[in-house]
Amino acid sequence: MTAGPEERLPTAGMSFFATSGEVPDWRRVLLYDAAAEAGVLDALPATLDQMSADLGLDAEALRMLLDALAAWTVVEHGVGGRYLPGPTMPDEDETAVIRHHARTVRRWSAQIDDRLRGAPNPDPWRPTSAQLESWMRALAVQARRWAPRAVDACLAVAPAARNVLDLGGGHGEYAREFARRGLRTTVQDRPETIEMLQGQGWLRDSGVELFAGDFFQTVPEETFDIVFCAGVTYTFGGQRNIDLYRNVRSVIAPGGGLAIVTFLRGDGPVPPIFAMQMLIVGAGGDTHGEEQYRGWLEEAGYGSVQVRRAGERPNSLVFATP
Repeated sequence: MTAGPEERLPTAGMSFFATSGEVPDWRRVLLYDAAAEAGVLDALPATLDQMSADLGLDAEALRMLLDALAAWTVVEHGVGGRYLPGPTMPDEDETAVIRHHARTVRRWSAQIDDRLRGAPNPDPWRPTSAQLESWMRALAVQARRWAPRAVDACLAVAPAARNVLDLGGGHGEYAREFARRGLRTTVQDRPETIEMLQGQGWLRDSGVELFAGDFFQTVPEETFDIVFCAGVTYTFGGQRNIDLYRNVRSVIAPGGGLAIVTFLRGDGPVPPIFAMQMLIVGAGGDTHGEEQYRGWLEEAGYGSVQVRRAGERPNSLVFATP
């Protein structure tokens, strides 16, 4: 059986970046994640008895899981009772997206009732090294679609820029795009994320430099024409954003600016769905409106503020100069 393109899980449809009609079947997502977690997918091709014995899994439950995945052609039946990878078996990038989606489905299911009743979030997710890599890879898949147009928008308002500091740019896709355009680029992120980047070599040969540190506490001892901030500001509330903007003012070169790529509240169907993700997994995060950004930036000591589309929806660029 040959699968059509509509049968593949859409990597663009990550749960909190997608409109309702784009989100893939939650059953397929959770079954695939369970198979990956148990080592079943890495064991293919193999018979049911082989996998049950080698992985310590219940044979009947494993058969049901594999047969369900076969219904979506993720696996298929081979000769001699073996199960094989099917025509819609996801690749490495797709797997990272699907597994991140599965984690999101579980958290929404477990916590949405508590959030509605005002209960605080439990301790924040502290990923293992493998989980951090998987999460960053999932975010990178989406960022590859957005990075070229986001960088276009930045360079349209700062055409003379020669260097850029990418705050919280852990997966490196925006940094890679800036470097491809000829800008000297530095990624700053938490030490564990920078260590992961160094170990994986995702940015090897790109020329991108790495700086480890909490950007509320430390920044590089130099100035940049663009301080770039994508996928960060909606994880914080108002005061935390003001503190961030104040802290990075010192590294913005004369004539340079702070470039915030974000989802603006009220701009289409994605921001309100994404706001629920922030409610469930964050600590005070939300999508914010244009007037909120303007007010916070003014309070943090910025003057001119421009707002424009950063490529396709849902991204907007807020560009502010001290």
